Amino acid sequence: MSKVALVDKYGAFLSAKEGRFQLYVKNRKVWDLAPVELDAIVFAVTGASISASAVKLANEFGIDLVFLDGNQPVARLIQARYGSTLKTWLHQLKAYKSLEERVRLAKCFVEGKLHNQRMVLAEYYKYFKASGKSFSQLASAISSLEEALENLACTSTIEEVRSIEAHAARHYWNAVSTLLPREAEFKQRLPRSRQLPGVEVDLFNKALNIGYAALSRAVWKAVFMAGLNPYIGFLHKPRAGKMALVFDLMEEFRPIAVDRPLTASFRRSFEEYMDLKDDDREAARKVWKVVVNRMYESKPPLESIIMEQARLLAKHVRGTDKYRPFKARW
Repeated sequence: MSKVALVDKYGAFLSAKEGRFQLYVKNRKVWDLAPVELDAIVFAVTGASISASAVKLANEFGIDLVFLDGNQPVARLIQARYGSTLKTWLHQLKAYKSLEERVRLAKCFVEGKLHNQRMVLAEYYKYFKASGKSFSQLASAISSLEEALENLACTSTIEEVRSIEAHAARHYWNAVSTLLPREAEFKQRLPRSRQLPGVEVDLFNKALNIGYAALSRAVWKAVFMAGLNPYIGFLHKPRAGKMALVFDLMEEFRPIAVDRPLTASFRRSFEEYMDLKDDDREAARKVWKVVVNRMYESKPPLESIIMEQARLLAKHVRGTDKYRPFKARW
């Protein structure tokens, strides 16, 4: 069961009373939850507010308070003792300054991503094959991802790693487009950075953006819990205000935490997402639910695996273990 509460209505007010969280919208109580029922509370609109007592209650129970502007991260609750992680930050910075370490970790993140993309496509290929259907485009994309994994092992620069990732992505998303209903009008992945102002984005790309925002919350939390600095990454280029390490760690989990469940949901009930065209909040909430439920209800929960990967990375930069990418199984 999902343990993330989404605050996405303008005018919402989160308070705490008698040790419980209470959400009101226009003086009407929307929900009343005990702290033990929650892992996180996510504010997805700027027109909502929270009381000091609710902040204190969240801090006491270690509940993740996250604030987004649309799908973009803004802030989160950080406990005062977080400053004790300086030693890990210094080791992380040292690893970043080593080109050999940067390339090694960048290759790990992309290796995990390519493997898990392959698993998403292989699952459908296996299904179609068992049904007696021929799906040559899936087979071709799987072959291209396997070739990309082989080429990745021979790379020696960050630029080569990024190039292989980008090339493989074209094959992967072309194959995903064949799995979706034609009405979704999905042809290629369009990250927010490549979307042109005033140009309508297809429904699946909108859903992916929302889904990746849900994933980024979980990864962001794991990075903080592991004592890592979210701005010192290895694969993604550093930029002011960009949480490069969060994007690094997200790569392995994008295919299995977001792409796979949303592809299945679009195939099963595409009509439920039609309102994304008008940026409907109920449709966006459904996307959040699909992704968050996937992270909590998988066995073992992806939320726990994400945390384990962040801790493994922290051990790696401190020199007490070696980072290995997470590779999904059937």
